[in-house]
Amino acid sequence: MKILKKYRDVALGILIGAVLMTLIPVVYASKGELSQVAPFSTDSLWLLKQARVIVEAYQVDAASNDIDESEMVHGAMRGMLGAWKDPYTRFLDPQQLEDEKTSLEGSFGGLGINIASRDGKILVINPIEGTPADKAGLRPMDEIVRVNDDIVIGWDLDKVVKLLRGDPGTEVSVGIRRADTARLIDFKIVRDTIKIETVHAEILSDDIGYIRLRQFIKTSAPDVGKAVIDLKNKKAKGLILDLRNNGGGLLDSARDICDLFIDGGLVVSTKGRVDSANEEFYAHEGVLTQLPLVVLINEGSASASEIVSGALRDRNGTLLIGAKSFGKGSVQVLFNLSDGSGMFVTTARYFTPKGVRIDHVGLSPDIYVKSLWSDEDRDKADSSQGDKGEAEGTGTPNGKTKNGPSEEKSTKDASPRDPQLDKAKETLLKLIAGEKPETLRDPIPEPVSSDVSVISADQGSDDAAVKSERDDKSSNPDKKPVLGK
Repeated sequence: MKILKKYRDVALGILIGAVLMTLIPVVYASKGELSQVAPFSTDSLWLLKQARVIVEAYQVDAASNDIDESEMVHGAMRGMLGAWKDPYTRFLDPQQLEDEKTSLEGSFGGLGINIASRDGKILVINPIEGTPADKAGLRPMDEIVRVNDDIVIGWDLDKVVKLLRGDPGTEVSVGIRRADTARLIDFKIVRDTIKIETVHAEILSDDIGYIRLRQFIKTSAPDVGKAVIDLKNKKAKGLILDLRNNGGGLLDSARDICDLFIDGGLVVSTKGRVDSANEEFYAHEGVLTQLPLVVLINEGSASASEIVSGALRDRNGTLLIGAKSFGKGSVQVLFNLSDGSGMFVTTARYFTPKGVRIDHVGLSPDIYVKSLWSDEDRDKADSSQGDKGEAEGTGTPNGKTKNGPSEEKSTKDASPRDPQLDKAKETLLKLIAGEKPETLRDPIPEPVSSDVSVISADQGSDDAAVKSERDDKSSNPDKKPVLGK
């Protein structure tokens, strides 16, 4: 019986090969006409045809598992976009596209984290403050290795997002690899409806106004404007804009927030291959306030947060305090396709007013204060500083501490230290007293090699790579961007 089966399979293979070979003359006869409309060369299309015929003939479940052709086409499109190795250029089927639109409305069931794909890793950009992910203790730059029983290394970003989302009240297990920890850290997190309140404002000690911006949505700029006016009415002498763990959002919102503080002129520019991707965004004349201002950033500050930070530093000399930002400075445009699916395509990169490239580089702070993410980190920083004064570490975003599942702490420290915020207050008081920003910046370290200048977060427009990218333009116009974030 085994011998008969073997001969049967061989005969079937020969038959399929013969059928395919008889089609070759037909294919090549119409090669000229086909090349006018085909997305690939005739040879490549022929390769796809062979693959489909073989898998439908031999795949063990092919006879009982009827795969719709649209699923195969969508899979091929994902593979095609994946060849560019750009995690932000991605395909979404109709259902995924609908889910994406739902998430942009600001209310959905999930954990409350922004994630990105980089070098084949799924990284946490930031946990959104007050959400299940934030309360559980996830941190920026954590690598998501496992979701429930699935190892997600190398997975498509949208597929991981789909696993993490779910009905409020359901539990998901997330395995995290953390840079300073050898073992995998497991978190069991209960999903909740994620409703994001983007702006929080209050008066701190010494009449310092504090504004915490969690995300850039349509209402963010008006809400920040109202907060500024309210703090001025409460006699604030200076302002701290906290963009830590803010993963970004709408480009228009970032520009409008810059407009509150910058008196006209360039805010950010985008540079791409086609003319429609090359844009400049300007602030209007006049400002809402001229109070001294400092900005807090950390590893979770990305995209729109980096646009605002870079613009305020380049245009106003505003000091950035904290840790180096994430480095997500690219523009994605949504192209809607005929079957209801869509493609987000990276069409350009952001540059600050002085020509500093953000993407894959990030912004280095003017005053560096290391990020702390747990009570243990904070205690280590305190003990290492001894009598040197303020620790050169940072508290958790907005002064919270994170201990994963065990977050209880002695009540003697009801208000956890936040060295980043402490440094911002200290610096702002010096600015209020009349000191110049340039006297407060950290000294620029001496380069240890010629390679340092290439990867510096503060390279200007003279950087050869940036200059080359700006000159890389195409004469073929593309669709005008409809979305940038």
